[in-house]
Amino acid sequence: MMITNISRSYGMHRALVLWLFFWVGSGCAEQNANQPPVQPNILVIMADDLGFTDLGAFGGEIKTPNLDALARSGLRFSNFHAGPSCAPTRSMLMTGTDNHLAGMGSQGNLATVLQQQSPAYQNKLDPAVPTIAEHLRKMGYATFASAKWHLGADGPQQPNARGFDRSFVLLEGGGGHFDDTPIFEHYGKANWQEDGKSIELPATFYSSDYMTDKLLEYVDEVSSSQPIFAYLSYTAPHWPLQAPAEDVLRYQGQYDSGWHDLNGARMAGAQREGVIGPNARAVKHEPGLVGWDSLDSTEQANASRRMEVYAAMVDRLDQNVGRVLTALETSGRLSNTVIVFLADNGAEAHQMELYSTNPEWIPKNFNNELANIGTKTSYTTLGQGWARATAAPFRDSKSKLAEGGIRVPAFVSLPTAQQPRIDASFMRVMDLAPTFIELAGGERPESMMGRSLLDLWRGGESPYSADEIIAAETYGRRLAQRGEWKALLQPSPFGTGQWQLYNLGRDLGEQEDLALEFPQVLAELVEGYEAYANRVGVIDPETPISY
Repeated sequence: MMITNISRSYGMHRALVLWLFFWVGSGCAEQNANQPPVQPNILVIMADDLGFTDLGAFGGEIKTPNLDALARSGLRFSNFHAGPSCAPTRSMLMTGTDNHLAGMGSQGNLATVLQQQSPAYQNKLDPAVPTIAEHLRKMGYATFASAKWHLGADGPQQPNARGFDRSFVLLEGGGGHFDDTPIFEHYGKANWQEDGKSIELPATFYSSDYMTDKLLEYVDEVSSSQPIFAYLSYTAPHWPLQAPAEDVLRYQGQYDSGWHDLNGARMAGAQREGVIGPNARAVKHEPGLVGWDSLDSTEQANASRRMEVYAAMVDRLDQNVGRVLTALETSGRLSNTVIVFLADNGAEAHQMELYSTNPEWIPKNFNNELANIGTKTSYTTLGQGWARATAAPFRDSKSKLAEGGIRVPAFVSLPTAQQPRIDASFMRVMDLAPTFIELAGGERPESMMGRSLLDLWRGGESPYSADEIIAAETYGRRLAQRGEWKALLQPSPFGTGQWQLYNLGRDLGEQEDLALEFPQVLAELVEGYEAYANRVGVIDPETPISY
């Protein structure tokens, strides 16, 4: 069955269960006070390093009909914020609190010597902070993860020890998509585990396909009467860029005009979809961005192929989402399933072929000639030009706290025939866990800093007040935001090392520094940041972090 047909029908099916759990406190609920509310299934789908405009429903040209149908029939979020990189975002999603309080103030080997001495920078989930899976399992949910984990590799940090009944996960930050090729040479191989035990991948392995297989296998093991919490966190389109040949072929030649043209098309597409306003301005310049016309024909062909493979990875991810929706409908679960989709951060702009030992390791072990790019024996990354295009109209990309690094495509599909809309309210990834708790019929735990978004999703008020200051920090980069005002400090080489001030209401691209014009606004925001930093245990890096 085509997902477009599913998308037209599941809203009507979901409406039948709406009165049972979603509008708690309504007249219907009062009339059935003796009947316990039906707990909805909750499915979280996360893409890895996906740009803001990569989905069709957010302005892109990549074929994503399944996600687009869900997004356009649900609630699209145009102001949803994640962390600037993989592990901090995942820690906030899993715990509903700030990444420092969850133990992920940094990630990988990026924490400095002083930071490593703090519980806020342990590169693993704090065992004292419960996960959403632990909470929901106590509330009667079957809990499954088929996901990139990246929250600790030791036994006590693995998903089977943190509330998941079944799990198939990649423990590190990435790996080959066709086999167990490691993300970096020193890992030896990518560490895929099932229920806490290392496994051998099948010869037919492709990450998005097999992760979907595993999730559907786990769901089939439980009764359809038991609510499920499923975490499907694909490793696509994270580098190395690899995709099935038939999917790459669909995009052959589509990006030959270069990243400047794609940026313009994505900007227009996002405005057409309504996820940015008609008066939003494109970013005029980003330091280090190479002009497409400055590349020779060989360099252009190589770059175009990378974007073709990237698009194919996103396409294949969407195909697998279609498989999940079909399976849920066949089992009768779809009509009572809340589906949340998001990316973990902006697209990856760093030329990772030059990172760590990669300049020596990659040429010896991989074939990155044009005809081979995208196969399992290649190892390439997207690069700044294409990453910049996927972030239109924002500036910067993954690892930065400018909007291009943290404002991500996100939406929710609810079990109701609610009128589709685009919501521009400020939301952040740590808000999802308390929202899921409320959906399941519980109250927000004290450990969660995030706010439930359920009332907002129903059409009510935002849990954030207009005069509230929201702050964040990662890698020594800092932000504080109140309404449309945003203070941002990014040390060199990604910024000036000084606080800057932007008004996102008129300057989404953060191009016009208003710090000198509005010093009092900046001072108040900086004061709010300092209070936040003290609360969560921020330790400023004593040496610059170049990632």
